[in-house]
Amino acid sequence: MELLENHWQPQTGLQTRTAEPSTAVDRVLIIAYRKKKKESQRRFWARFGVTQSRGSRFESGAEIPAPVSILLGLYFTKTVSDADLGRAERVLFSRDAAALLNPGQ
Repeated sequence: MELLENHWQPQTGLQTRTAEPSTAVDRVLIIAYRKKKKESQRRFWARFGVTQSRGSRFESGAEIPAPVSILLGLYFTKTVSDADLGRAERVLFSRDAAALLNPGQ
């Protein structure tokens, strides 16, 4: 969705993006994108490590935390793909990653 991709494009010149991690427009565009792709909330939000119920709250107006907002921006600008997000999830939940995160165990 071109409008959505343009929404997350970096600003040039003296203009800067506001520090606010999400806006009502973000939510409207996210919902429109998800519905256009015919994805359930569960499937869409899972790729960002978010449960269906939390994703529903984001779509209803709850503030989207900065890390999730950053992932959404990277996803919609095609900087990261579904495959990238899947690989990251597999690494995080692998035994090797658990050993790195908990070195004393």
